[in-house]
Amino acid sequence: MAKTQGTQHAGKRQGALKKLSVLIPVVMLPLGAWLGYRTFADKSMADIWEALLGIPSLSLALAVGCAAASYLCLTLFDTMGVRYVGHKLPYRQTALTSFISLGIGHTVGVAVLSSGTLRYRLYSGFGLSATEVGKVVLFCGLTVGLGLLGLAGIALLWRPDINLGSFALAPMAARGVGALCLLLVAAYVLLAWRRDKPFSIRGHAFEMPDVKTAAGQVLIGTMNFAFVASTLHHLLAGAVPYSETVTSYVLANITGLVSHVPGGIGVLEYVISSLVTKGNVVGALIAFRILYFLVPLILAITLLIATELFRLRKG
Repeated sequence: MAKTQGTQHAGKRQGALKKLSVLIPVVMLPLGAWLGYRTFADKSMADIWEALLGIPSLSLALAVGCAAASYLCLTLFDTMGVRYVGHKLPYRQTALTSFISLGIGHTVGVAVLSSGTLRYRLYSGFGLSATEVGKVVLFCGLTVGLGLLGLAGIALLWRPDINLGSFALAPMAARGVGALCLLLVAAYVLLAWRRDKPFSIRGHAFEMPDVKTAAGQVLIGTMNFAFVASTLHHLLAGAVPYSETVTSYVLANITGLVSHVPGGIGVLEYVISSLVTKGNVVGALIAFRILYFLVPLILAITLLIATELFRLRKG
């Protein structure tokens, strides 16, 4: 009896913490707005417009291509995740779900309430259960982490003498951090190869993917972030080496994730502008926000409305 009551109390505490966690992005959003203001406080609208117009047309076109390639990689996250839970949906369905959920979720933030809820709304119509959708969300989130680690490890081993202005890291330390990142990625693939029994998380069993899927997560995850960093790199028109762009973006992205600010608004811009001091940084950051966040958001909302209208007509 006492054990049952303790379990109920624990469940209530977890439920309360889950509800409170939703408020974190709301509380942190003013911080992101303040950091964004700090980043562009000394710039007038004329300065910002001039900075945007200063991006070469070819660089802008290449950035658009890299952003599109990143979202293509993200659709493969969902494709692998759906197959991981035992379903084989047509690619158009996983691609649609991925783009809508992430196109909106990247800006709104709170993955459980945005991309997670949208994935459930769409995937449930394609025959997936709530538990299976939860596993797909976890699978995709894990792929994001593996991609960040993979790209950070490669960049730090490739250019351990990286110079990011206010962020100083000795070459030996950079090599150590890079090696650790790649070791963690390798450990995940090794675990997928050797682990037969599922993990239990909050009463739900999660099996490790097969080794080919795990390797695919690492490859596609790393490619995704390489394309995102390339988007920013092209907008900077090659003012800094690609390795420096990669490292600054990875650090900014991690900071944005830890801060829980929706879409990393303000945080991403503040960190990158602090680390990258060469080139048309203001124009690149604003164009990056438009290309990688605002345009996909508008397209995703449009597709979501069209999808819901189609369902209403069909139903």
